[in-house]
Amino acid sequence: MDTFVEQIVARQKGVKEYAIIFSSITLAVIVTYFLFGLALAFIGPLAFLLLVGIVYGMWWILTNLNIEYEYSVTNGDIDIDQITAKRKRKRIVSVAGQKIESLEPYNRREFAGRKFDRQVMAAPSADIDELWCFTYRSKKNGHTLVIFQPEDRVLNALKSGLSALVLRETNKKTAQ
Repeated sequence: MDTFVEQIVARQKGVKEYAIIFSSITLAVIVTYFLFGLALAFIGPLAFLLLVGIVYGMWWILTNLNIEYEYSVTNGDIDIDQITAKRKRKRIVSVAGQKIESLEPYNRREFAGRKFDRQVMAAPSADIDELWCFTYRSKKNGHTLVIFQPEDRVLNALKSGLSALVLRETNKKTAQ
């Protein structure tokens, strides 16, 4: 019998995102004020089109900051997609459960000294509790660390596809 489990988590906005929001709004207000001055003096209808373009650009920028991650586990294999503004989907991780080398609770201090060819943060924030991580190797990306925040049902479905050795190590680390 096939198993399919999915979960969607929204990324939390950080300082960088709030700085983009603040600077975008400030710039839009300044440009709009400048356009109104030109509209009254010279441009007329063209200023209205520019104003519509500014509003559309602001909407585009601000909604692109809304990012979600979708974890899909099918028969022990995991796919992680990044969904931007509920209009664009991009696959960022796709790995068979048998290729996962380790699955364990994420500890930032423990992984700080280790080198990876690629690190994927597919969690709401790096500062929250109950993060998990797994590592795998691929020809395209090399040694990869994936940090995510799965619910128990996603974690259990992922564990069903792990090799016996990795499952044993995972159970040891979670029992401590």
